[in-house]
Amino acid sequence: MRAPAASLEALRAASPHPSRAGGARSLLFSLASAAPPALRERLAEKWLRRSEAPGPAAEHVLQHALGARLARQSGDDEKTGVVAKGADNFYSRQYRQFLNPTMGVFAQTATMAVLGVGGAPRGRLWRRRRPVVMAMSEAVDQAGPILVLDHQTAATPLFLPKPKDAREEARLERWLARRAAAPVSFRRMMAGEKMRCDERGVRATLGSALGAALHVTQAALESGKLAILALHPYDPDAMGLHITLFGVEALSPHDLARDYALEASALEPWRQAAERKNAVLYFLVGGVEEAFTQCSQNLFVKRPAPATTKRAAWPNAWSPSLPLDLLLGAQFEIFQATVSASGLPGVSPRNGDIGLAGFVAHRGERTFVLVPYFTGNAVHGHAAKIWSNPFSALLIWDDHTTRSATTLCGPAQVVSHLWVEKRFPLIAARIADRRRRNGASAESPEYWFAQRVTDIHVQDEPVRLNLLDPARPTCSIHAAGAAHHGKKPAYFAAESQAPYDMVWQHEREAEGRPRDPSGVSRRFWEWESAPALEARRAHLQRLAAPFG
Repeated sequence: MRAPAASLEALRAASPHPSRAGGARSLLFSLASAAPPALRERLAEKWLRRSEAPGPAAEHVLQHALGARLARQSGDDEKTGVVAKGADNFYSRQYRQFLNPTMGVFAQTATMAVLGVGGAPRGRLWRRRRPVVMAMSEAVDQAGPILVLDHQTAATPLFLPKPKDAREEARLERWLARRAAAPVSFRRMMAGEKMRCDERGVRATLGSALGAALHVTQAALESGKLAILALHPYDPDAMGLHITLFGVEALSPHDLARDYALEASALEPWRQAAERKNAVLYFLVGGVEEAFTQCSQNLFVKRPAPATTKRAAWPNAWSPSLPLDLLLGAQFEIFQATVSASGLPGVSPRNGDIGLAGFVAHRGERTFVLVPYFTGNAVHGHAAKIWSNPFSALLIWDDHTTRSATTLCGPAQVVSHLWVEKRFPLIAARIADRRRRNGASAESPEYWFAQRVTDIHVQDEPVRLNLLDPARPTCSIHAAGAAHHGKKPAYFAAESQAPYDMVWQHEREAEGRPRDPSGVSRRFWEWESAPALEARRAHLQRLAAPFG
């Protein structure tokens, strides 16, 4: 599909405000939406990018569509650009392509990190999809789930099974170098074991945390991308930092130290963790493509419960042989991962009061999870990714009730609140019952994510038990109505970094993963981030003191 020469310039001239679109441009928006999903992102980048606005152009399309809907509902054409202006405000204030010291030390000291990535695309035209996989990476003593190498490079550790012999070691190295398929033993771990499932038409498998990590590794090697959501669940002030990596490669500790001139002791915590796990250590390493705040993490606080190896007992225990709504009904947070057609991944928490973060719905023999989306930062990144790649994954990391980790995968779409009201009125009524802090009715969702569940992956190992701090119960800025705790857009001091430069980013990606064998960038980063790291560690020690 090609547009006439100079049509882009004509469209820009026809719309004096960058955040608004004229009739011809609106027509192109509609034509792009009619194209096969896998082509939409390319069309948007070529013809529909908003002048001087960063971020994927697919987001600009969604911003225009939501602004146009708002204008129709209000009868005020001036509101067409409201969403785009809000998005531009987010881009200018929080959307960055490098880490500042505040961001870097937050990631470096995170105790948990949600990983999300899309694998190689499958199918053709309207059936073309990138599968989406997720995993949770946790700290092992002093070895955190994220290693920040400098302002533009980060890594996450992989603890892989030790090869039995030289032949198996060679197969592992070829796989990580993208020269061969994964070893057979790894593929078995990724496949898992079939389980009985209560939901019709849904395939359930039981696997290990290592199997999930292998899935993420395989997909990251295929796409060269990786989304990391850094979390501090015990910090009442913590937000949540989203980092997207490009040029992702798997490196051994030796190669990592060589490429970034690391001191011998720099990787010692991860080496010790690998020894305790009887594992071989590698790292997924990439350049920072995106860094921005995820504001939902500070809406509740968890506290560590006494350590136990026991699994959750009835009535808290859950498995796929039980109805899925028993699991969703106990949740106040669900992690969502989506990936664009080009492979750009994103991970976000979807929050609400207990039982209101997501809902199970059935149409015939199909099972859906409906997740409400309320007015946020106006960017609509997940909706834009689903627009070009209608597939998503939901990770339910239930460390408070069932002590289980469950990933739900399947085709996804963005639907209106009216669509949910007509088809699932009981679910819409539950959302309508919410109240604001002043007792008034809360706003309806801006739209919903409707994900069909085709696969359920259950982690074999129980997750560590945590307790909700009664001083900060579950709530959300919109989803729970009360909004006791607000957003903190300045939390990561993003204003200290220059605004996002798309042209520069294209040049960086063309050069591949950043390398620093001289160690200059690494040494400057250690010097620059030292005061922030000391302050962050002191803050975390004060928080941990009451709990031993």
